[in-house]
Amino acid sequence: MVIILIVIKYNKPKQSARKYSFLSPPIPTANIPLSDYVVEAGIGDTIVHSTGTILLFPANAFVDKNGKIIQGKVKIKYREFSNPLDQFLSGIPMGYDSGGVHYTFESAGMCDISAFKEGEPVYVNKQHKPVINLVTKNTDVLQNLYYLDTVHKQWINRGKSEILLPGKKEVVISKPIPNDIFIPEPVKPSLIEKNLPIIKVVIDPTSFDELKLYDNLQFQLDKSEIAFKPEHAQVEWDDIQLKKGKINGVYHIRFSKSERAGKSTIEYKVKPVLNEKDYANAMRIFDKQMVAYKNKIVSRNAAEKANKEAYLKDSLENADIDQANNKTAQLNKIIEAKNAVIEKMNTLILAENEKIKLANIQTANKRMNYEVVRNFEIDGFGIWNCDKPLPPGKFYHLEADFTNMKGDKINLYAPNLILKNMNGIYTLSDNKVEIPENKDAMIVGIVDGRFAFITNDAIKRLNITSQTKKQVFPMQIVDAENNNYAYIKRQMNY
Repeated sequence: MVIILIVIKYNKPKQSARKYSFLSPPIPTANIPLSDYVVEAGIGDTIVHSTGTILLFPANAFVDKNGKIIQGKVKIKYREFSNPLDQFLSGIPMGYDSGGVHYTFESAGMCDISAFKEGEPVYVNKQHKPVINLVTKNTDVLQNLYYLDTVHKQWINRGKSEILLPGKKEVVISKPIPNDIFIPEPVKPSLIEKNLPIIKVVIDPTSFDELKLYDNLQFQLDKSEIAFKPEHAQVEWDDIQLKKGKINGVYHIRFSKSERAGKSTIEYKVKPVLNEKDYANAMRIFDKQMVAYKNKIVSRNAAEKANKEAYLKDSLENADIDQANNKTAQLNKIIEAKNAVIEKMNTLILAENEKIKLANIQTANKRMNYEVVRNFEIDGFGIWNCDKPLPPGKFYHLEADFTNMKGDKINLYAPNLILKNMNGIYTLSDNKVEIPENKDAMIVGIVDGRFAFITNDAIKRLNITSQTKKQVFPMQIVDAENNNYAYIKRQMNY
């Protein structure tokens, strides 16, 4: 008896290009609003945003296009993107390509900052960089810091932000992140050799990344194997296991039967082989994979080097800990001053009119209580993001039709998938949808310039399974008069 393992192929969600231009919000009337501030360039200034984020501008932080230091008042425009809806409505791409693989970002905090003097853009003085203390609830040390290069249309890895805990007297510096990402080296295909036995089994290729690209793969005894006995082929085995050997391209195949059937185990060294018909195509695949493999190794080595340098810089020296504590103390001082202003406002409101106690309570509730701050310098204005690339998950793949709530078919523009409890979005193809297994999700998009969505509960009621090949999704479409950021945000419970 030969035990056959079922081969299951997995395809990650396809990433189609957005149909609207780079950084163009899909609904202009629902774009995330900017807040305006004014700072004194020559002496430096501090901004406390409505979310609690603190922007620190040292003296002489701005230069003009010729590199000349700017004095006087500078206008700052600032906004944050705190959830997947913000990401979608802003038109900001949330994908990242590395080593030939496309990843989806999960954000721990993202912001957009720009500066102007008399209507003309100004730039960061690299000798006196502004500092952003971005409020977040995410303490994941795996998050990197990225800057969006709008010229080359890609995210640039800029290291990491520093995690601060306002109100704490000490800052715990994280240990270095171990880089335990295993990158399998492609196995060079081999031709079947005469006079060596062939073991015909079907192995789940997802168990061995280096083998899953080759079709019609067989296993042949390695030349060094001397334990093979022809009579073993006549035994009815209960179990079969395949594992990697110490030498690349050599595997160990183990046959065993239970104690009930007379317990015994044999193991052979084998190698994957192909016939002449499949060999040429396999070699072409192998050559491409070797190039990709070498690129991944280079990227991983660079990441390891950066990780070690970051560790040496930020983790061991007492001076670094003191510096983090000083930053925290500086933030605490700003927070205390801001809260004192709020308390003063409460007192004045209460004294002025007892009838507006409710407003007073609402103001008091805005007293700033911080959980986590991500601290980082910026050397340029634009979009900054604390992110980590997510590996592909498990999805049901199906064709999709979209209708309005009356059942009329619609064309859904720029469809995106939002997963519950994940601060990121998956871009979908127009007629291909990936629904995650065992996770709540909703789909958003645009219909005739208006926001459209289907909720988590509505998708659950569709009872999508692995057997579903095609599905109709009834979309709620926002009225034209309510097609704005505030209304859409309420509808989506953000």
